[in-house]
Amino acid sequence: MFDELQPDGLGEGRERDRSGQPKRPLADREVPLNPPNTSIADAVHAWLDGDATESQARRGESGRDIDFWKRLDEDLAARRRLRTPAHLQAQIMNALPMHAPTLITPWWRREFVVTPSSAIVVATALVVMAAAATALVFRLPN
Repeated sequence: MFDELQPDGLGEGRERDRSGQPKRPLADREVPLNPPNTSIADAVHAWLDGDATESQARRGESGRDIDFWKRLDEDLAARRRLRTPAHLQAQIMNALPMHAPTLITPWWRREFVVTPSSAIVVATALVVMAAAATALVFRLPN
């Protein structure tokens, strides 16, 4: 393999020293789609669904799976019994805002609403400014 030091490819580069690592084909680096021995037996699924007893599920080679799911259930049961201390819950509730937060959008993204009264005010202001500009132009000496 070569280290390319020039981004445009004009450099000669130098070969990396990888004498300690064997060259492996690309297929060795791929991850298999269905790794072996990672599926759970149908008996374990039936036990988890409540369709079979634990002794029926242990008949095959699924004893480790049964032990894993039992430990997981015990851990989850212990976590379900945990309660937040009252003082901590009060601190959390006091830190929450009393009203729902509103989204502040910039003025250029807001909806542009023209009411009849604002249209009349803007039109009147434009007519007055045009009249003032016209009067100013006619009064200037040439």
